[in-house]
Amino acid sequence: MTIRTLLARSRPQLVQYQPSLFLRSTTSAAAATAPRATAVTDGTTSSTTAASTTTPETLSIEKEKQKKVEAEQGYQYGAYHWTAERASAVALIPLISTQLFYGAHPISDGLLGVVLPYHVYLGLDSCITDYIPKRVYPRGHRAANWLNTASMILVMWGCFEYNTNEIGLTEFIQRVWTA
Repeated sequence: MTIRTLLARSRPQLVQYQPSLFLRSTTSAAAATAPRATAVTDGTTSSTTAASTTTPETLSIEKEKQKKVEAEQGYQYGAYHWTAERASAVALIPLISTQLFYGAHPISDGLLGVVLPYHVYLGLDSCITDYIPKRVYPRGHRAANWLNTASMILVMWGCFEYNTNEIGLTEFIQRVWTA
């Protein structure tokens, strides 16, 4: 069996019915279903929409609701995130095992310097999603995601610098284990 078939079999199936909370809306529900009001004054009839008689406060509330609906990512994002986590975990197995059997190599050092920080990034992203929910802590969630992304980029850059200017990750680990 290939890795792709193993991941396809072990990935959770998406639910057919998705609540409207997770679906993206292109138009505001209030504006789409607003009835037309007809006003009669001095024998003339004028037709206006309900949206044009709203106050700026209600418009800002409707815009905020629309932003919240558009910001939801839905079930599909979670399935892709889950697959990326498993793929990075499976990719680490041959990277670590080849270095144990054959020793240090610059290509495996470079791949390890990319895959390992990405795997840690995905794991911390799941923790942020679970323990700092966007609905409860919107600013904290955004700050934690920025911090997670910035730290991943810095760690990848540090691994690149260490692999190119120093002895490399696997040689360092071998020296630590033999010391």
